[in-house]
Amino acid sequence: MPSKERDAFHTETSATHHSSAEWLVRLTQLHQALMLCPADLQTRCQLAALLERLEQYEEALVHWNTVLLRDPNHLKAREGVARCGPQSGRPLQSKS
Repeated sequence: MPSKERDAFHTETSATHHSSAEWLVRLTQLHQALMLCPADLQTRCQLAALLERLEQYEEALVHWNTVLLRDPNHLKAREGVARCGPQSGRPLQSKS
């Protein structure tokens, strides 16, 4: 593998594979940020996405739904609900 390709692969691989300690630190940071500003949708989305990556679908779904309560048209949150709903074992709820 040429050097440029190897470097790109290494960068991509290291960016997607983090240690448990790194995930825990990031989860803690995001939770603390939300304690200071619960209405911060960007932070809530980051937390939901991280929980989803960690296969914590029920908890991720809670955060995605919280985003949708504040912004019903939030595309990222709608996609998150669509992904996590079936994974969590909870049926998707339609808004009638």
